[in-house]
Amino acid sequence: MKRLFTTVDALLDQDEASPLKWETFDDELWFLLSDRITDPSQLDNYPHPAGVYLASRWLEWEVGNGGFAQAAYNIPEWFEMAAIGYAALGKPKAVALIKEALQMLSNERDTLMRKGLLNDTTIQEVFRHFSESGMAALDARIPQDEWEIDEERVAYVRKNRDAFRGIK
Repeated sequence: MKRLFTTVDALLDQDEASPLKWETFDDELWFLLSDRITDPSQLDNYPHPAGVYLASRWLEWEVGNGGFAQAAYNIPEWFEMAAIGYAALGKPKAVALIKEALQMLSNERDTLMRKGLLNDTTIQEVFRHFSESGMAALDARIPQDEWEIDEERVAYVRKNRDAFRGIK
């Protein structure tokens, strides 16, 4: 996909002058932010709404693509901030599920470490472990009314537009 904007400010300026489709706005903001912020530890350098947007979207999309097992493998470090993000977006059922997943994640990663699977194994073995664990059972409990919230998240960004201005 060809990117339409090279800066967050350019995206915000265009959207303010002539609102973009929410999907376009979301994709463009995602590309701009995920290029700059690759780990939750970097969020200290950014306004809180940026973390709300990025972490909640990252978890939503990872879970949507391959369930909690995939998210546990690919982005375990983002779960805590994603819970904070969903809370900021007013989604208590999603927050409760993410917190449950976060507790399970810690135990599952400890199990992987004890089995020696975290450091010296294939991605398939680790993913198989997660998909056969309690993490996969969480997929059936995803609150459909609170999970896929792309449009609401874009509305949140637009409402907090000034917090995103100046992100380099």
